[in-house]
Amino acid sequence: MKILMIISEAPPVKSGVARVAEQLSNGLYRRGHTVDILSLPDIPRYEFGEVRLSSMPLKMGELKERFSQYDLIHLHGPVPTFSDVFLLWGLRGMGRKRPRLAYTYHAPIDLRLPLLQPAISLYNWSQERLANLADAVIVSTHSYAQRLQRYVPAHKLSVVPWGVDFARFFTDSAGNSNGARQPFTVLYLGQIRPYKGLPVLLDAVQGMQETRLWVIGNGHYAEACKQQAARLGLEDVTFWGHLSDAEVIEKLKQAHVLVLPSITRSEAFGIVLLEGMAAGAVPVASHLPGVADVVGNEGYTFKPGAASDLREILLRLRDDEALRQHMASLAQQKARLYSWERTVFGYERIFNTLVETAITKPLPLAPVPVNATQYGD
Repeated sequence: MKILMIISEAPPVKSGVARVAEQLSNGLYRRGHTVDILSLPDIPRYEFGEVRLSSMPLKMGELKERFSQYDLIHLHGPVPTFSDVFLLWGLRGMGRKRPRLAYTYHAPIDLRLPLLQPAISLYNWSQERLANLADAVIVSTHSYAQRLQRYVPAHKLSVVPWGVDFARFFTDSAGNSNGARQPFTVLYLGQIRPYKGLPVLLDAVQGMQETRLWVIGNGHYAEACKQQAARLGLEDVTFWGHLSDAEVIEKLKQAHVLVLPSITRSEAFGIVLLEGMAAGAVPVASHLPGVADVVGNEGYTFKPGAASDLREILLRLRDDEALRQHMASLAQQKARLYSWERTVFGYERIFNTLVETAITKPLPLAPVPVNATQYGD
């Protein structure tokens, strides 16, 4: 099968979306498929703080000449002026021989810009309906399946979670406070952007004794967060910036807790949660759709933006070693269930069904039961 993946970010960019592009394309290639990727180098975008607009509308004409070469197009969104433009016009006019279209819906746009809230709400409303223009729609958690099932029929909608390279991140000292895991270590991993909520974590650890905070990642909001840490008088906080994958894994294996303090629904899943869980860290995250699915009962969630609630969780984990080890062990067992191989298999199954089914007939796609509880059935 020849597949074209259209996605906003791909390696060498470091992000959850780029990790998805890498793992899916490599996994499908190993299973005998050809996968090409269209992303930032091909479709540049213009950034105005948190507002990002792509050049897709300007490039659609020249791109459409390539589409007929593929059996299937795998689109990721919603991304303003990117996925929406493609859903509306990407395959228009190609007739019955057009490639099949699979659409992965990640999360609604959720920017905290008061003047733009009416436009953002209208955009999200339209995107959930535009998803039905695809031949198949895929989400990563059941929270988002429930959200989209209002507009996407069941035969089109599937749930396929993202995964983790468990063996690469695994440590056999989950939650252990001995050796390299001293002192109590809280880790933040990801891009440093406003919606990621790092200031919430900085507020939460202020004044916590025998606690160190490691921040791994870059972003245009990093300098503001460093200034906040200085104002708060945080003494044991390290901003590591960009690290290699090997260095990240080493830091994860030394952490007791991995915190994902995102404040908006732009955080849809949290692949870093699975990576931290595999490495033996207790997952602590904002209670957001998708993210809460991943954490489940094997970690802790708190109200988005509630630094006091987060602090209470961290203090409990710092002071109760037995609880910390128990939760870390549960989290590690859960992470073992989320493999990239299962993710690739789920996508391949959907893609094969699409390509083998005539466009003029209904597509008999049943939801793919690959959530964590069903993995072990």
